[in-house]
Amino acid sequence: MSLLRDDPAGPEAHRAARRRAVGLALAAVALAGACTSRRPTADDAPTGPYEVVDGWPRAPDGMVFGPTLDVAVDARGRVLVSHAAGRTSGNDALIPEPTILVFEPETGDLLDAWGEGLFMYPHGIEVDRDNFVWVTDSEQNRVFKLTAQGELVMSLGETP
Repeated sequence: MSLLRDDPAGPEAHRAARRRAVGLALAAVALAGACTSRRPTADDAPTGPYEVVDGWPRAPDGMVFGPTLDVAVDARGRVLVSHAAGRTSGNDALIPEPTILVFEPETGDLLDAWGEGLFMYPHGIEVDRDNFVWVTDSEQNRVFKLTAQGELVMSLGETP
């Protein structure tokens, strides 16, 4: 199913697909505990018209995934997750592992991973209407603008 704005299925199909992708993204946040050492609890389940999908997302074996800090959905419906690769708030070094993970919305397969050596704590993530990815880093007090492939376009702010 195409999630592009000019989808011939019409705007209602686009909205429905987008709602499903957002639901999956919320489920990813709830399941982040499953990818760390802590087992998920009933409190982790999202509220509302969402369901937890077992096995979603699918991170490669050996990848440290979490804590999940924010989730966004791009125009193609891909789910982007910012995570701290096992670090906690107060981290004072750039994280050498990829901190932005891109998942296929239906299967939860990892499509792409980037951001290594760029963030200390990638706290927020948004995708704008031109498909640029904006990431805030709460430890660096910076905002980063990146392409959909993770290439740095601009950064705002200064590292304290």
